[in-house]
Amino acid sequence: MDSLDRARARVHRRVSSYRAIFLQARGAEPAPAPWWAFWRRPRGGVPTPPADVVLRDLAVYCYAQRPTLKVSQVDQHVDPIAMAFAEGRRDVYLHIMTMLNLTSDQLERLAQRSADE
Repeated sequence: MDSLDRARARVHRRVSSYRAIFLQARGAEPAPAPWWAFWRRPRGGVPTPPADVVLRDLAVYCYAQRPTLKVSQVDQHVDPIAMAFAEGRRDVYLHIMTMLNLTSDQLERLAQRSADE
């Protein structure tokens, strides 16, 4: 039961973090800014705790620390379509990391925390 409770708490934290980052309260005015202003941040800026959870989740989902080679379970050959799909995920992750302009130390800490989970 303890592991089930930990899994539920982890999912709850992720859902709460996603909501905090991507949703705004009803009736709240959206911030008038160009699209690129949301990506720009000074080098060395610290991600917020919700952003940290989202970035760690994306690192796992987008194969940031795992190979994207996919082998078919049916005929045991490399599946180029599945591999291309996985590389697309990785490309999106790398684009987000580039746009956030995180330092190499921050990226290393993020990768270490995602590998620990």
